[in-house]
Amino acid sequence: MNNLAYTSHDVAEIGPKVEEKIREEVGSEVPIPYQVEGGDAGEMSVGKFFGDIASGLLGGKSDVLFNLHFDFAQPRPVHLRLSMNRQGVGSHAGLLLYSTPLSKPVGGEIYLEDPKFFGKSKFKGDAAAEKLNGNGDLIKLANELAKVESQSGGLTLKIKRFCKVIPGEDGGSQLVVATLPRPTKMGFSAAVSAPEFFQLAQMVEATL
Repeated sequence: MNNLAYTSHDVAEIGPKVEEKIREEVGSEVPIPYQVEGGDAGEMSVGKFFGDIASGLLGGKSDVLFNLHFDFAQPRPVHLRLSMNRQGVGSHAGLLLYSTPLSKPVGGEIYLEDPKFFGKSKFKGDAAAEKLNGNGDLIKLANELAKVESQSGGLTLKIKRFCKVIPGEDGGSQLVVATLPRPTKMGFSAAVSAPEFFQLAQMVEATL
């Protein structure tokens, strides 16, 4: 079983195991390329972009060993930044940040509200948010994917909600979602919810 928690800090050991787990989840027959970024590094432009978001979601506090940047080509171009956190002599997967370009433009930022005690959160911001709010299945999936609390490595992880559609530089837009590993098989395994992000991106693009 691979629950994204390991008894090591060694990226050379952990990286291939994480890649294998993600490849299995998305049903890819070929390895998914990834790059390693140090926990306190921000050299890569995409790393800096995600690093700024992550700092805000975690309140500036984290114990990140390193970040793994995965690039999916199918079923659409998607980037995933997976943070591996220090846990004693071991480590566990923490914040997951997904992004993908959308062909539909938006006039301004659209964001999903913070979780509610009753009912589903809705999208706010640009006027196009009402289009997304009119799709019940999309709202349900967005609320489920944009987690603010989960379990990883026997610990409870908490982040601020982040699910946004932001204007793109090329005339389109970009969907960015933060989530956490999802325990499966009674905690003996875990998922990164990549298929769910692919589905949400497709629904958002079709609905805008």
